[in-house]
Amino acid sequence: MRALIVDDEAPARRRLRAALRGLPAITEVGECGSGSEALELIRRQPLDLAFLDIEMPDLDGLAVAAEVRARRTPALVFVTAYEQYAVRAFEVEALDYLLKPLDDERVAEAVRRVEVYLSFVRQGGPPPVDRFGAIAVEYAAHAVSRNGRRLELRPKEYALLVALLRRGGAVASRGELLREVWGYADSVTSRTVDTHVGALRKRLEPDPVRPRYILTVRQYGYRLERGGWTDR
Repeated sequence: MRALIVDDEAPARRRLRAALRGLPAITEVGECGSGSEALELIRRQPLDLAFLDIEMPDLDGLAVAAEVRARRTPALVFVTAYEQYAVRAFEVEALDYLLKPLDDERVAEAVRRVEVYLSFVRQGGPPPVDRFGAIAVEYAAHAVSRNGRRLELRPKEYALLVALLRRGGAVASRGELLREVWGYADSVTSRTVDTHVGALRKRLEPDPVRPRYILTVRQYGYRLERGGWTDR
């Protein structure tokens, strides 16, 4: 994949380039320091993947995404130091987002997700779907369905679901979820996480009182159980 790093800070570009080094899927890495330059590069040459910083002085990452969102490539991954932008990333149909300081494994995971997405695009097929039980999550379309019926999730509910899915069954603490989904805003507490988990269970679970998918880990947080459940 040919990747483009867009960030107005040179140290941040070097850090991401280092994280991409050695990943077999990445064959070429370019970089630029502004959103307007990124748009020119995307228009002039074929790219598979663009890592977009959000806060840039001339044209921010959200504006760049709005200009290219009608295309199926490049796939967009936001990179930001501000957790509150995670939900905005989904609203403009970014495939993934990374939080600074970067974690090499999260970068590799984002690249793997883009690789799967692009394989579907190149074959002319539908976007890839992540499934657990009767639930299907289409990351590229930001769509969630249960038994084929579309569910209307609020942005925070969708971001919470994706945060749990990313962990592959591992436990997410309330603090981690607060940081990723709400950015530790002054108006939210751990109770906010519990309330949104309850709302998400009502939308996803056959029986929200006895959840099969989103399980509570007492005094810590939550994890998502993919299992082999089917709704009856």
